[in-house]
Formats: sequence, C-alpha cells, structure tokens
Amino acid sequence: MLKILGILLIGVAVVLVWEIPSTKNSSATEQKLKEISEQYAGYKANIGIGYADDKITYENKSQKYPLLSVFKLHVAVTVLDKINREKLNLENKIKISSADIKENTYSPLREKYGIKNLNLSLYELLYYMVAESDNNACDILIKWVGGIDSVERYIHAIGLSETEIKVTEDIMNRADMTQYQNRAPLYEILELLKQIDEKKLFSEELHRELLSIMQSTVTGANKIKGYLPQFVNVAHKTGSSSRLQDGKKIADNDVAIINKGNKKYYLAVMVSDSYETDETNAEIIAKISQQIYMKNSCSN
Repeated sequence: MLKILGILLIGVAVVLVWEIPSTKNSSATEQKLKEISEQYAGYKANIGIGYADDKITYENKSQKYPLLSVFKLHVAVTVLDKINREKLNLENKIKISSADIKENTYSPLREKYGIKNLNLSLYELLYYMVAESDNNACDILIKWVGGIDSVERYIHAIGLSETEIKVTEDIMNRADMTQYQNRAPLYEILELLKQIDEKKLFSEELHRELLSIMQSTVTGANKIKGYLPQFVNVAHKTGSSSRLQDGKKIADNDVAIINKGNKKYYLAVMVSDSYETDETNAEIIAKISQQIYMKNSCSN
C-alpha cells in the first residue's frame, strides 16, 4: 500500500512518500486487530480503532470522529510552526487579557492565576493546553496564531486534508452540538502522531519539547495508559465531551505514540456517540490498548 502525502511548509512544496510493505506479518497483525475490534461490537458506542507501525496502518472504520481535546495537538503543532518560522523562543511571553480567561470552562490555568491580565510564556501555555488539557490556554494560543482558520490551514498544509478544525473551546463549551465540528479520520490522526514523532515539521528541539509535554499528560490515566506497564513510554492526548440530554456522550478519546523499547507504534481509540458510562468508555480504551500491547509483545 502506498500513501503519498503532500506538505507545504514555508513556501516550499515537499512530497513525502510513505510505503507500507505488504507482508505475511502485516496481514497477521491486521487480522489480530480486526479480531480485537470485533470484541467491542456489543457496546452502545461507536468505537474507532486506528493503529500504525513501521509495516501497516489499520483502521476498523472509515469515517471522521469528533476530536474534542485531541484537537489541541493540532493547535500545538500550529503554534510550534509559528515559533519555528518566526525564530521565537518557548520562553517568549505573550500578554493575556483577563477577558480571554473564561470562567465556566475547564482551566487549571485559571485555578492557579485567577481571572486577571497575565504575561505567560509560550511553553507554559503549551504545557497547560496539552498536558493538562486547559481550555483557556488552548483558545489563547489559537488567537495567538491568527484564529481557528489558521490552525486548519496549517493542518491541511502538512497533508491532513480531510481533518476539519472549525471551532474553539469557547464555542464548544457554549453549544454542545458544535463539539462534532472538529473531526478527523483515524488514518489522519495516526499520520499527525507519526509526523510529531518523526520530528520533521519544525526544529528537532521543538519536537522534543512537544513529545516531553505529551509524555507529561495528566488527563486520561485510565485510558490508553490504564493497563500498560509503567516502563512503557506513552506520549498521548486525550479528549472528552459533554453528554447530551438523552445521555449520549459525544466522545471519549485517547491518541498516543507508544514506545516500549524495541517496538514503537501509534494508537488512536475514539469512542463516540456512547451511551456507556464514562468509566466504561475509559475501560474500553484501556482494554484495547492492553490487547494491542500484548499483540506487539507476543509478535517480537
């Protein structure tokens, strides 16, 4: 299978060719992933599983999933691209108006500093946005790069043409149904993880900083990381939504770069339109992650 990815960065067109060899081993892996997926067919939820390694890319369903806070990764790479192009430093500070710190949204940043004018470093804002999934930090950084349209343009420029980034955290917080608008197919979520891991979007130093922040993520400890051994390195980003009046949860997500020493792979588990409890959604993600980890361990 051959996938061609066009990237446009700083006015230079670069075409990357990613070739995934067809082997007996990859066919066996795909079969095992299919078997894992089928085990979760009985839940009242739409469960998307995306997996990639150096041999195959697998997705159990071909559709776009609501990203929720996973889209903060898309914001993060847009911010880091701007820092790289403008030769800025992560320690550069930006002025934040008290009006940009919303009260009725998830925000550890607000809990620490309160609602007032601030002057914070780009690194601190990135850390709050990715590691702690802070909604105010996210929208402050979206504003800094030029708005939500700028995020989507950059994402399309790096080859993720089917990914839609349409709304800020503030908009999603004010209208539940808008939480469906930031969405992506599984293979493009995996491709973003690969591009972050392969350190080709901006400077290697900025990539290392982003991966370090992803490894420090404090949300979703009961999702992809839930049943993995502590020695496994997991750089991930979670997402979680509101519930609608009928009890349906729009999404519970976790996406990760998983490195267990002699084996690295990428995993996205997107649980959408779920009538299961939050605990069950997290358990689904954790069990899928555990099963895929065991598959990889047994295949080495």
